[in-house]
Amino acid sequence: MTTNAVKNAIILAAGQGTRLKPITDNAPKCFTEVNGTTIMDNMLGNLNKIGIRECTIVTGYLAGKITEKIGSSYGALKISYVHNDRYMETNDMYSLWLASDTLKRGAIVLESDIFFRTNTLKKAMENMNNRSFYLAGKYNGKEGEVLIKTDEDKKITELRVLKKEESAEIAENHYMSSGILVVQPDYGTELAKWLEDAVDKNNVMILFDHVIGENITKKDLHVFEIKQNEWVEIDTHQDLSRAEEIFK
Repeated sequence: MTTNAVKNAIILAAGQGTRLKPITDNAPKCFTEVNGTTIMDNMLGNLNKIGIRECTIVTGYLAGKITEKIGSSYGALKISYVHNDRYMETNDMYSLWLASDTLKRGAIVLESDIFFRTNTLKKAMENMNNRSFYLAGKYNGKEGEVLIKTDEDKKITELRVLKKEESAEIAENHYMSSGILVVQPDYGTELAKWLEDAVDKNNVMILFDHVIGENITKKDLHVFEIKQNEWVEIDTHQDLSRAEEIFK
């Protein structure tokens, strides 16, 4: 059981998952199966195992299928929903802003296409001493990633969302986000304000990571380093094949 104060989670599940077609023609991306287990079951099961007690799922595309299948609980997890009815014209920063009430209480924020090991999150929560942090692996030169640079204490000094065909140099202090962010209540409260500022400016087609990057010097945020085989972000059929190989 985790000793971390955070007991809430937010899963951002509004997107259409177009790069996984035809799998996502009639099912939300989070229902994609890895060796018989859906991404959503993996996430909710892992959250339940480490003692998270409330989870807010932000829906959009095929929302009814998610609410019908998952319902109001998953094991000991209480499930609630927020609907992003602008999912076709916004990105995940808007979905996270819609879940601001949960964010302000402190939360594990998960993109809905991440398949990961239970011990990965458990270890991070037990070792970060109530800090706010990204779970991140060493940057491997891949294009289009969320590039994170840190100091010697793994405090983030720079965060940049690489463009689709942009890569960066590989260095000891360069990391890439796993798609999992853990924020304590104080950081979540500030992040909610930054998100609201972006929404007020109608800057809603960006990632929440971009908002964090713009404000990275305002509040401490760290990296908890994980290995490349501890998670897979499943955007494409190639990613899905990799996940099935790693988690077989």
